[in-house]
Order: sequence, then C-alpha cells, then structure tokens
Amino acid sequence: MSDDDSQLTNNNGGSASGAGSVGNHTTQNSGKGDEEQQQFQFVCKIDNARILHNILSALAYKKDGQMATLSISANGLKFTVEESNSFQGNAFLQQELFQEYHFSSKHEQFKINFSLLLDCLNIYGSGASFVSLQIGYRGYGHPLLLLLEQGGATTHCGLSTLDSEQLNNFNFRGHNIVNKVIMEAPFLKEAFDELDWSSTNATITLSPNDFRLSTAGASGSCQVDYPHDSEVFESFECKSHQTNTYKLALLSPAIKALSIAQKTQMRLNEIGLLSFQHMIENEDKNISFVDFFVAPLEEDMNDNED
Repeated sequence: MSDDDSQLTNNNGGSASGAGSVGNHTTQNSGKGDEEQQQFQFVCKIDNARILHNILSALAYKKDGQMATLSISANGLKFTVEESNSFQGNAFLQQELFQEYHFSSKHEQFKINFSLLLDCLNIYGSGASFVSLQIGYRGYGHPLLLLLEQGGATTHCGLSTLDSEQLNNFNFRGHNIVNKVIMEAPFLKEAFDELDWSSTNATITLSPNDFRLSTAGASGSCQVDYPHDSEVFESFECKSHQTNTYKLALLSPAIKALSIAQKTQMRLNEIGLLSFQHMIENEDKNISFVDFFVAPLEEDMNDNED
C-alpha cells in the first residue's frame, strides 16, 4: 500500500484477540503512522467495498458465528463455506476485481469468522456512498486487517485467523455430468419461490422433455414444471432421466443467491450431486462467480451408485 495517511498500520488496527473476534474504531485521518510498516504478504484495494459485500453475502446462511475458509493466490481470493459433507459454497474474487492486488507468497489458506467479516464490510451501512477498502495480511498467525474509508473517516478492523481444516473434495467432475440447464436467474428464483418451504425436502427431476421442481409435506404437495423448449432456458441438455431429493435447508443458500445473480447454470452428475454456478455482474461490470455443491439424500446417492 502507498505510504500515506490512510494505510494499514500496526498501531491503528484493532486487531482481534481470540478466535472470531473483531476490533474496530473510526478515526479522522491525521497524518502518517509513527511505526514502520511490517512486510505484508498480501495487500489488495477496491474502491467500492459494497461489491465485495454483495458477492460474499451470497454465501451467508447464518446470522452470526458462521466460519469460512479464505484461500489467497496470485489469481484472486476464494471464500469457502461448508456444512458437514453435504454442502459447500464458493465465491471467487478474481484479482481483476481489485484496483490493487499484491501477493508475495504462493498460497495462503486460513479460517475467519465470516459473519464478522460481512459486518465489517457493511459497517457504514448499505445506503452509504462509495466506501473504499484495503485488506492486508502479514502471514501465518497474524490477523486479517481491513481498512475502510469514507469521506475522510477511516475504520480499522482485525479478524483473527485460524488454521483451516481440509476442505471437502466433492469431486464433481469425477462422475459423468449427465444433465445441465442454464437459466436467467430470476426465472429459476421464481420457480423455487413457488415451492412449499415448510417442507423438509425438495425433489429435482430432469428428463429429455421437461424440468420439474417439487415438494411434499404436511400442508400438501407442490410442483413446478417447465418443458424443455421453454423460453426460460438458455440451454437445456439432458442425457438421461434423473430424479434426486435434497434437503431444502441445504438448497436455501444457493437459492438465496439467485436474487443477485444474472444467470445460473445447474448441473447434475450421475450420482445426483447438484452444482449451481451463479454469474454475478458487479456494479463496475466485472463478472464474479459463486458456486454451490449440494449432495442428495443418502438413499438417493446410494441408488445412483448402484
């Protein structure tokens, strides 16, 4: 970062103490820091923090205490959230999204409190005018530092970093991909909104002739059908008839993300593993992608493997 009065510094950052804690305060710029900068392994800057908040919010499925794994590479940032072995969400922030991006290592990976990160990114409120953001990381054992600036006021946050566990490898391409559809996201959201969300599970059926979403519960059953040649599909590829059932609670984050996506690709492999890929056009017209993998109910997966 440039050596000016709105840079990440050792003495101003409210570095976290304890896993998942955050310190922050707001100051007015008052001159250069007195202490010499330590070397950062990673530094990036974006002029509009709301872009990151909007993308990362697609992965949020808990109000607080949600953890995420952050992977840093020369190509960009990857945030991953997981729920047991049945669900994984990934947000990819390519380095082109940032006005500055510098990384001196090969790869870094650690866990952070994702809920607190979103709170920091939104600290000036969703209605605030452009808020610039700088992120810095000095290396293993150090907190992830955030500096947000709006109209001369700056807020420094520090998020504790934890050793990351091995991420689940869903190996989606390790099995044949048998079905794939691409839809405008608002059409797919409308279809899911028609389902009975008091149900526990949802069933997805793809055949050469149509696409069906259905639920069944105490209040009755509901289904939404689209013929294969419907105008809602940009692409419809079905190699074989397939029916799989998923927990609605696991589908929910992927469906929530439809509200900020422009286009969505749904794929199913031969064991019923479901992949969503949401294409999100940011305010600056850059494209970002958020992916989700959802495993079917165990009995469905076992039937598909037989």
